[in-house]
Amino acid sequence: MKPQGALLLAAVALLAGCGRSPLRGGSEIADGIYWRLNQLGDGEVLPTDSDSVLVRVRAARPNAAPGSLFSTEQWYAMAGQPGLERFLGRMRQGDSATVLMHGSQAPWVELGTDASVLGRDTGWVQLELSLRGVRSLATSRRMAREALMARDEADEARILREFFARSAVRWDSTMGLWFALDSPLVAGPRVQSGDLVTLAYTASFLDNGRVFDRRSEKDGGITFRLGDPDQVIKGLEVAAHLLPRQGGHGRFILPAELAFGPKGSSSAIVPPWTPVQYDVRVVAAEQGGISPP
Repeated sequence: MKPQGALLLAAVALLAGCGRSPLRGGSEIADGIYWRLNQLGDGEVLPTDSDSVLVRVRAARPNAAPGSLFSTEQWYAMAGQPGLERFLGRMRQGDSATVLMHGSQAPWVELGTDASVLGRDTGWVQLELSLRGVRSLATSRRMAREALMARDEADEARILREFFARSAVRWDSTMGLWFALDSPLVAGPRVQSGDLVTLAYTASFLDNGRVFDRRSEKDGGITFRLGDPDQVIKGLEVAAHLLPRQGGHGRFILPAELAFGPKGSSSAIVPPWTPVQYDVRVVAAEQGGISPP
């Protein structure tokens, strides 16, 4: 450690031992964590754990240029962020504050980085915090929903690209979709147009894996005559054609064109331009069977 750094740490330790804050004008709010409110904003309400906050963060060594270690400005959710909440829960919109602490105590992961910004030396660091905005949970949800419903072709391309980049599955492609069939079941006659087919499936979003529709074998699945118009989405018809009649099973990635299109589903559960995944199993397939009423 450089001599001036050793002197600084010695001074901090001496001041702390004398009961004085090493942060001029600040006070100790937790063991070894010192806080100073620099400026009052025009906000009146402290953020709650259901809110999101827009914060400018600039991290540096004491007496170094603010932001020389790490700098960012972004929205953070208060919920599940105990390190940040310790500080931001004291601030109203427009407030700015300084926090001095040991590097090992800083909430680097919650801030969106990690302790590697400090290298091996985890000495004292100073955070300059500015609370730029507060957003309620209801507002955050509304804005997130608006963003989903404003999806376009570029968003679909990005979702597909990110999904395939992290997928360990070997996907084949045909007729505009991607598929992976269970290897023991790829043989045997396929489902054909005109068959009365019953499928069980689970449908989920590619970007977060959330299930939005499910028809299980236990509840009867979904039965339709393959080839009849307006029975199911186009991608499910293509999937059925690729599956063996006896117990065929596979996973299918459907682009928006073969799923719910540029407008999304009529129920608004699936946003516009949203590719989806279907896990499909053939429950039954009959040639010339009687269609359900």
